[in-house]
Amino acid sequence: MNQPAPIDQPISRRQVTDNPWQKANLKLLVKTLSELDWEEAIKPTETVSGQFCLDLDSGVSYQFSAARSIWGQLLIDSKTVSRTPPLPAKAADVSQFFIDARTELGFESATLCNFLEELGNTLMAESRLQDNHRTMTASDMIQLPADELQSQLDGHPKVTVNKGRMGWSLNDFEAFATEFLPDIQLEWLALSRKKCHLRVASDLDEQHLLDATLSQSEQERLQKLCQDRGVDSSHYLLMPVHPWQWLNKIVNLFAGEIAAGHIIHLGRFGDPMLPQQSLRTLTNRARPQQLNIKLPLSILNTSCYRGIPGRYITAGPALSKWLAEIAAQDEVLASRGTIILEEPAGAFYPHPLYDQVADGPYRYHEMLGCIWRQSVHSKTAPEEQSVLISTLFQKDGYGQPLIEAYIHRSGLTTEAWLNKLFNAVVIPLYHLMCKYGVGLVAHGQNVTLVLADNQPAKVALKDFQGDLRLINQNFPELDSLPEEVQAVTTRLPSEHLIHDLQTGHFVSVLRFISNVLAETGFSEHRFYQLLGQQLQSYMSDHPSLADRFKLFDLFETKMARICLNRVRFRLGYGDSTERPLPELGSNLANPLALTLQG
Repeated sequence: MNQPAPIDQPISRRQVTDNPWQKANLKLLVKTLSELDWEEAIKPTETVSGQFCLDLDSGVSYQFSAARSIWGQLLIDSKTVSRTPPLPAKAADVSQFFIDARTELGFESATLCNFLEELGNTLMAESRLQDNHRTMTASDMIQLPADELQSQLDGHPKVTVNKGRMGWSLNDFEAFATEFLPDIQLEWLALSRKKCHLRVASDLDEQHLLDATLSQSEQERLQKLCQDRGVDSSHYLLMPVHPWQWLNKIVNLFAGEIAAGHIIHLGRFGDPMLPQQSLRTLTNRARPQQLNIKLPLSILNTSCYRGIPGRYITAGPALSKWLAEIAAQDEVLASRGTIILEEPAGAFYPHPLYDQVADGPYRYHEMLGCIWRQSVHSKTAPEEQSVLISTLFQKDGYGQPLIEAYIHRSGLTTEAWLNKLFNAVVIPLYHLMCKYGVGLVAHGQNVTLVLADNQPAKVALKDFQGDLRLINQNFPELDSLPEEVQAVTTRLPSEHLIHDLQTGHFVSVLRFISNVLAETGFSEHRFYQLLGQQLQSYMSDHPSLADRFKLFDLFETKMARICLNRVRFRLGYGDSTERPLPELGSNLANPLALTLQG
């Protein structure tokens, strides 16, 4: 199907009558079966064409109808999923599946119980999403303000327990989780300048950091309190902290610093802040063009604790400024309007005790800090719409993918729309790698698609502290990168760096976009053929980079299979000094290579 479908025809809300909890369970069960098969953790057997059976050592089996995508992923018809023997309630229960499959997945008892708790939290958030989706079609959703649209998104498409949020209660979900559209007022601390690290870009001052979340009247109220408390700005830095982090980590674990007067609690001040999909990054709801705020949240969510490492803080402003200058001066990037969301300031307060235990669990070294990041609203025109690229493979409550709604509204054919998408997003990412040796983990939350008249126009890139890596070769284009940045940035060989694009974007984003379009009838083969043509056109236009294209070859027949879910099954929930690394499965057949073959 090359023409957009007529998705604006009214759909009766009566079609969505299922219990949100049941829908959440079925949705996560289908996702689990599909992703664990793709990660080679389970092995369903195709009994007859399109019919699969998963026989487990527990004596339980699961049956369903499915087709294989170009990636080898099972695209499962949710209406056909059944369990033998059936559960008493005859309803899907994704938690029961993990008990049924514990032998195949290698669960120890303690790990399984912790996992079921994390899964229970995910189901609670997913149920809220299902309830949200009961009254909105794809057409309704794409008309939401961009920041509010994030509250409708499923989250990480690969990780089963993608809303685990270990450590949060129901009250915390309602007060701080994206799905509930909360207004969060931040806590404010005065931090001894002798004890904390601060780096601010040369063209910015601390007043801008206050402006990000505090109106003039709120600044006056805060300054009055500081005067009453004897807080001198020459000795103390004023910094926001997430309310949950303050109540659950700072007030107790930093009690010694508070007692010594190195940390002074000032209370809640400022504009209402809206959490983005990542939870720890917040947008100013009253003044969206102001800087976003990224704060530590010491909860286990989507495979790791969501703190802020101090090692990148001082280098962050210089790194993002360097990228922004490249985007403005480089012909390929500038002609496509590529946006770098700079991180012009960062602050970090190391814990005086845990800092002495250098090899302690990483979560204790990432508890108190802040990153200020440019808002995409400050870089786009009012008539443009900026959405996380994961929005494209989101479905409404009726199974309609949002990308189809955008295509229909744009007036373009599916092929024309995709060509614009690849040119605006993939070409800049590949060019940064080939020309500058820069790899970005371009997953669904790090990439923002800017739409004009519902058509892909440009890309906005963010999250460079830890999610940006450099080639381990001496590319002369890297000579202008400040030494302090190079000193803390991971260097990788080309065969590893290329995974940031192949796995971070092709597998984690494009795989799911091509899946939902395939369900509407658009050929996956044609999808990747269009992507390949865009890449080849770019390569032919830049013969001077021929050696780099060989170094970063996107058309190799095989590529790595990165497995995220299996890591949790194996590692469990013990503390570690570093964030967990993914596992490797067998190599994947590269769809770009397959489309070259005909």
